[in-house]
Amino acid sequence: MRRALSIFALALLAVGMYSCEPETDVQETEALMKTMDQEAGDGKHSDGDEGRGNG
Repeated sequence: MRRALSIFALALLAVGMYSCEPETDVQETEALMKTMDQEAGDGKHSDGDEGRGNG
């Protein structure tokens, strides 16, 4: 009984890991990187340190 339960648990773990596989592809990743590069080149600051008295 223990052996069957452990086999079932491993099978369930494998199915869970397969279902959590990322569904993004290379094209979506490249588009995201291009967007991030454009924002970085626009001179926008998102670090949030402006306006604070750092001295």
